[in-house]
Amino acid sequence: MKIQVRDIAIHYELDGPEDAPVLMLHHSLATSHQMWEDLAIALTQVHRVLRFDARGHGLSDAPEGPYGFELLAGDATGLMDALGIEKAHHVGISMGGMVSQFLGIHAPDRVHSLTLVSTTSNMPSEAGPIWDERINDVGAHGVAPQVEATIKRWFTKDFRDSRDQVIGEIHDLIMRTPVNGYCGWGAAIRDLALTDQLGKITAPTQVMVGANDPGTPPANAQVIADNIAGAKLHIFEDASHMLPLQQPDRFIETLIDFLDELDEQEQEEEDDT
Repeated sequence: MKIQVRDIAIHYELDGPEDAPVLMLHHSLATSHQMWEDLAIALTQVHRVLRFDARGHGLSDAPEGPYGFELLAGDATGLMDALGIEKAHHVGISMGGMVSQFLGIHAPDRVHSLTLVSTTSNMPSEAGPIWDERINDVGAHGVAPQVEATIKRWFTKDFRDSRDQVIGEIHDLIMRTPVNGYCGWGAAIRDLALTDQLGKITAPTQVMVGANDPGTPPANAQVIADNIAGAKLHIFEDASHMLPLQQPDRFIETLIDFLDELDEQEQEEEDDT
């Protein structure tokens, strides 16, 4: 389904019990809401699951960039407003995790909890030229030249060699990414600088990372966890950047355990009052 959110139409899928807590899933660069397809089936048993295509991705509009995180986080809260959702548990992978951090800092009243997956809070200055090169290459030649290197970063070799269907699906998602979307988001990621503000996050937070992730390695996840009070860090062995797809069972188990624990804490607080 599509709904108008400020200057763009955003595609979304909303499934699960209408009276259940909302779980909002933010996808990675060069994918779409479809990356969560199989995981959403399990999550909708007890949660209201909101998947959406970020600006410049999937079936959402792709205006010319560059984009910034104030704009991109505003898309997320604008979608919540349009659907009548006051607060949500935000689960963000990679660029989606960057948006989730921004929301935790600047829109705490819209956040029940944060699950930050395969992400970072800061882009070092030496990464700027790398992102500039990617943006220029995609602007000139489209996303096709990025596919092979991206898949190598996102999945371990053993997984790539044994899971043709998953790799094929991700290949197709990358290929369908609009140039405007890739370049617009690339500019936002290049300029990311949130580490110094992470201490403002008060929402319960967990951080997940693959032990073999070259793009957002465990050291980056450790920085996030160290700067958010009470944050929990989970390192997934034998997983790279797309750990929810490499280890879906463990990912879902870890996520649901976290949400169940929050529900129990809230119930105890209500009983005490």
